[in-house]
Amino acid sequence: MSYGAQVKFAIGRQSSTGSGTAVTAAGSYHHIPFTTEDVGLSKEEVISQNLTGRFEQGAIYDGVSRVDGSFECEPEPWSLAAILMAGVNNATAVASGSLKTFTFFPRTQDYSSLFCNEPISIYKQFSDSNSAELYFDAQVGQVEFSITQGQLAIARATVVGGARAATGIGSLGINLHTADAQRLWLWDVASISYDGSALSQATELTVTLNENIEALYSLNGTLAPYKYARSGFREVSVSGTMYFTDRAILNDFVAGTQQRLTVSMKNTRYQIQSGYYPTFEIDIPQLKITQFKPSATGPGEVAVSFTGRGVTDPNSNYAAKFTLINTFANTTL
Repeated sequence: MSYGAQVKFAIGRQSSTGSGTAVTAAGSYHHIPFTTEDVGLSKEEVISQNLTGRFEQGAIYDGVSRVDGSFECEPEPWSLAAILMAGVNNATAVASGSLKTFTFFPRTQDYSSLFCNEPISIYKQFSDSNSAELYFDAQVGQVEFSITQGQLAIARATVVGGARAATGIGSLGINLHTADAQRLWLWDVASISYDGSALSQATELTVTLNENIEALYSLNGTLAPYKYARSGFREVSVSGTMYFTDRAILNDFVAGTQQRLTVSMKNTRYQIQSGYYPTFEIDIPQLKITQFKPSATGPGEVAVSFTGRGVTDPNSNYAAKFTLINTFANTTL
């Protein structure tokens, strides 16, 4: 019998690409405690169109294959670093004692001629077997972060490609990371700033970074992707809900004015070094509101949903920046 509670899910950064470079050392994986995941192998079908004197369709063959799906978690400081590495960019930390400050900027160039983002291996083991699924050369094409009143912060990552190790892999004995179990970010430690002022009337906010990565195939003797390419521009999007207590954002929407948006989550319940706490910050230096339409649906408080997109700031030369403070043992992920 297999229980979701006993599934082990982890991601590891590959030093290079190809089946021979899939991560197989347990200590090289980052354990991801998750709430839900559906990462796995997908295969299309190729159906012969020959007419064979019968009403039944023709022979069926395996078509292109890929590894896809997504996983969602209430991120811990360590696991969030691994997600940001896979979906945004690799980063080197600034160390101060046991404290590490990682800064992630979206890539300004692809990882290689065949990969847009860092190639990663994904390990997934169910409790009813001593073997596990191993996916390699995977790409994380989108990451999303949400904070909602009354909830813990949520992180989501979308896998857009990779290949499956044909025979899986034996149990690796992944080290389950439990040190951060009490260092999650509850909604009351989150603060949002818009144009330098607190946006205290917000009730929920989601920030999404979409790299628009797709798998491409060629006549290379395999059903797996040949390479990965961008199908469109990078997209930084913001959506949320707020009580309509002032007109500042509405006025900016009408005027087409772009403003800075920052999100800070500092878990002051758990000090990790004198005066320092697990912290995650998102900086969008130029946010353009694309939809802001207040409407009343009854006699109660008016709340309005809004959307916006981050555009490249000519001064800082980025559309989004992510900063994470944790106690990860190394300065590289």
